[in-house]
Formats: sequence, C-alpha cells, structure tokens
Amino acid sequence: MESQQLPLAALCLLGVLVTSCLGSSNWGDPGMQVELRGSNTRCQGQVMVSLDGAWHTVDSRSWGQSPDFRQDPRQATLLCQKLKCGAPLALTHIPYFSSPQNQITCQGQLGSFSSCNNSKANPGDPLSLICLEPLETTPPTTRPPTTTPAPPRLQLVPGPKGLRCAGVVEFYRGSLGGIVGYEDQDRTEDLGNRICEDLQCGSFLRYLPEATTQAPGDPRPLPIRWKIQNSSCTSLEHCFRKVQPRRDGHALALVCSGFQPKVQSRLVGGGGLCAGSVEVRRGGQWAALCHSPSGTSRWEEVCQEQQCGPFNSFRVLDAGEKTSRGLLCPQDKLSQCHQLQEKSAYCKRVFVTCQDPNPAGLGAGTVLSIILALVLLAVLLVTCGPLVYKKLVKRFRQRKQRQWIGPTGMNQNMSFHRDHATTVRRSQVENSAASNVENEYSQPPRNSRLSAYPALEGALHRVSTQPDNSSDSDYDLHGAQRL
Repeated sequence: MESQQLPLAALCLLGVLVTSCLGSSNWGDPGMQVELRGSNTRCQGQVMVSLDGAWHTVDSRSWGQSPDFRQDPRQATLLCQKLKCGAPLALTHIPYFSSPQNQITCQGQLGSFSSCNNSKANPGDPLSLICLEPLETTPPTTRPPTTTPAPPRLQLVPGPKGLRCAGVVEFYRGSLGGIVGYEDQDRTEDLGNRICEDLQCGSFLRYLPEATTQAPGDPRPLPIRWKIQNSSCTSLEHCFRKVQPRRDGHALALVCSGFQPKVQSRLVGGGGLCAGSVEVRRGGQWAALCHSPSGTSRWEEVCQEQQCGPFNSFRVLDAGEKTSRGLLCPQDKLSQCHQLQEKSAYCKRVFVTCQDPNPAGLGAGTVLSIILALVLLAVLLVTCGPLVYKKLVKRFRQRKQRQWIGPTGMNQNMSFHRDHATTVRRSQVENSAASNVENEYSQPPRNSRLSAYPALEGALHRVSTQPDNSSDSDYDLHGAQRL
C-alpha cells in the first residue's frame, strides 16, 4: 500500500514543480493582458486575451462550462478588479458582443489560459463579461476636517443586451444599496425624468418590464430594499424609503434617451448614398426596416445619419413575397428605439429620398473626353482638310470647262463642245481612274443610228456647198473636214 502511494506523491510533487517553473496563466495575474471590447466602456464587452502576441476571444464553452447556462459572475471578481471596475454582474455569452476573433477554447480551472487551443473547427459563441461602472469621483482640493457620508446615488444595471442608460434602478445611500421596487401608480414621467437627469442620461423615454432587463433564470444581483415614496420629489433623499429586503416584487426598470449603442441605418438600392431602401443594423447583420405608422421624424434622422441634405420624400414598397422579413421599430424615432422587433412576414420596405449635397454633374472624366474629341477633330481637319479642298477645287474646274458654244450668226445652226478631246486627254493623264468614265460627248449613243458628231457633219456638208470663213467660231472647219 505504501509502495503505491509513493508514485502518486511523486507525480503530485512533479506537477507542483512544473507549475512553479512554467507559471500559471490566469486572468487575475498581473502580467496577463485581458480586456473587454465591443462597447464604449472598459467594464463591459467580450473577453479578449493576449497570447503569443495576438488577441483572442474566448469560447463560452471553455473550462467545461455550458454556453446556455449563465455563470456565477462572482467568479470574475479578480478580472473586474484588475480592470478597475466594480463588482461583476454577468459572465456569459451576450448577443450584442458577438464578434469572434482568433477564438480559443481553454481547459482547466475557470480563468486559466495555460491549456488553450484554437476553436476554428467547431467555433462557439464568445464569452462576455459585464462589470459595474466605477464611481467617478474627483479628489477634494482641501481635506475636510471631518468625514462626511457619501451622497445618495442611483445606478442602472444593464440587461442582457448591455445597453448603457437602460436597466434596473438601484439606489445607494451610504453603504446600503438595493433595487427600487414600485407599485403601478408610482411610475410617473416626472420620476423617470428625475432619474435620467441624475444619471446624466438625457430625458426619460419609457419604463421597461423587468423580463426584458434580466435573462430567464437569472437571480437579481441585489434584493429590493427601497420603495418609491414621492414620485414628484426634487432630491433623491426624498424619493425613496427603506423597506425590509426581499427577493419578490416588481423591480423598477427604465430606459433614457441617452442609451447606447443607437440603432444604425443606411440606404441601399437607390444608386447613391442619399436615396434607397432603409436598412438597420442589429448586432453584426443588416436587415430591412419594415414600415410602421409614424411621422417623418425618423426619416429625417436617417438623412442626417447619412450626412445628406434635408429629407425630401418617402414611399412604401410592396411586401412582395409572404416570406419577406425585416425589423420593426415601435417608436417614432430611431434614436428612441432601444429594441427592434422581428417581423417574419409581409415586411414592407420604405424607400427614402434625401437631398444630395453633391449632385451629379459633369465629372472630370467627361470633361476630359470632350477635350480629347475636340483635339482629334482638329487633327483630322489639319491632316485631311487640304486634300479634300484640292479635290473639291479640281471637280469645280472640270465642271466649268464643260461649256457649250452656240451659234452666233443667223445662218449658223451648229453647236458643239469646245476643245473637248484635249480636255479628255488631259484628264486621262492627270487621273487614270477618270479614263474609265464614259463621256456622253465622246462616244455615240448605243443602239442608235445617229452620228456622235452631228454639228461637225453639218459643217462638212455646208463646206461642200459654200465655204464659210466666219470668225465667230474658234474651230478650223477645214481641219475638221480633213479628219
């Protein structure tokens, strides 16, 4: 028996030595780099750890945990303290913080990163953590002579979506803190404005049911210790009264206008940034915004978010197929819509047109094309213009040479083309192509018994009867007779 215990003791001692030599990597260690990313505060987001010079998200199934079961947030107390935040509120997968990056799955004790591997083959949802925001206090310029108790303060515990300026109302007076309970007649708009103003979260929007601010099966972080005493109070001390702590009852929850993050929108399918169908973003995906009866204020916000001009018009498109899906905003403005509702059928898109601050005109490419076309036209005129001009002048001269000389005396009835044969011979020398063209004056008509030179034959006939030495004609008739 003692011989069997010796090897076990040796193995335990060896494990202790290896651990002490290599060191354990835990998120509470000072040298371990761990951050919460995905929000505008360091105290909430998905867990990011730096290993081997790269940042990784942690699978929510790490350390043998179930992704559907919300862990006890007190297990992350060391990490919240290391991040200089308050007590941990939620340690689980939160859909809003869902951006996996080089995700790893770790084994061993919760918060240990000594045995981790890449989870590309079967990636799960990343692990997220929400801690309380630290109290922002400024050190006094002079030390007071006596210590004074901390002033009463309010705090909103964020729900599963991690919205800032939205959640369950907690009230703290001194070292005593707890959730504020209410009755139906206590929830007034004046009280909501007073709470939102004290939290520097803008104006009051609406009260929330507790079911939307707490995941199913999760216990309340603190019991109910306060009740609404005066809904029209002017200071926090007079608003609430202390009651016996209990776990049942209605917890006061609300949302203010300064909640973050806001709904993001865009315009698609309109051929530009300032016209198109409205889409909104939820998590990491875009979806169509379904039409709901509301004013034009939400479309004015869309135009402002796209950095366009004033809102012009909108029109509701047909739903199309029965399976058309989208998201619905029940509030009038998108800036007031803290929760988008799914619509699985007959989602009618909305086409919004905003004024384009940079209307389309002649671009640099168009102007350059026009200038290039003008330059090419000028080059063609310079290159081909003289040749075309010469051809036109030549044709005009040829037509001018075709002149008819008619009879100048009473007894002269002949007319013929002057020096036509010389003109034909000259044109044949200058242009060989013109020699193939038949002239109606150089050849007799086909299928005709008439002579091609009726004037010349008439002249020969008159010369044989009586010679005529008229000087009106430029042609030598005797020479023609010899021919």
